Amino acid sequence: MGDFLLDSFDDLIASKMVALVERGAPRDFRDIFSLCQEGIITPARCWQLWRQRQKMAGADTASEHARLAIATHLARIEQHRPLDQIDNQSERQMAEKVRAWFKTVFITAADI
Repeated sequence: MGDFLLDSFDDLIASKMVALVERGAPRDFRDIFSLCQEGIITPARCWQLWRQRQKMAGADTASEHARLAIATHLARIEQHRPLDQIDNQSERQMAEKVRAWFKTVFITAADI
């Protein structure tokens, strides 16, 4: 067995943030939401790690562009799967909670 490198927790969060901003898949939203809700990381720290990763990559660190991308991804998800089309009540409530949290808490934490 040889030695191999593992990504740090911060590296994993930074990668997930890049995925959230660039891809915005439902799983990206759920992952970040779950980590923050469990108190493992704060929204502000997520944004800080995203900025650090962007700087290292020589990419755009403007949070307003990232916020717009996330809001656009979220709108796409909402259009593709409206709450009233989610039959399972617990899934519908969770989707509503995640969507509201991103709009009211997470996106605004980009400026912290």
